[in-house]
Amino acid sequence: MARFGNILLVEDDPITVMVCDRIIKMSGFSNEVLSKHNGQDAINHLKELIQTNKELPDIIFLDINMPVMNGWDFLQELETIKQQINKMPRIFILSSTVDPEDYKKAAEFLTVEGFISKPLTQEHLKGVL
Repeated sequence: MARFGNILLVEDDPITVMVCDRIIKMSGFSNEVLSKHNGQDAINHLKELIQTNKELPDIIFLDINMPVMNGWDFLQELETIKQQINKMPRIFILSSTVDPEDYKKAAEFLTVEGFISKPLTQEHLKGVL
């Protein structure tokens, strides 16, 4: 039985998307994983869900370094629309960064619940619960 209804994975690397999708589904964490390849696609998706009164994802796993719109810009854009959101998704940074500044920057966003180092594992998912 899935613990969460739907997950949004914002990640530009197709192999990482495939691995995360498989781990999330095989662990029973969720049966529904939608991926967007950059922050702009993800923001557009969330705005569309808001405008059509559809349910937002329960959890967003967000990469930092992506083309078009990176994770930081996504979070800043999300701040501008958060008053339109009834139930804010839980957001976790999913990154391979080792830069301490990225960890500090993530802590500046109240919407970010945690920082997960790639690759995503079942142990990471247990920590999200």
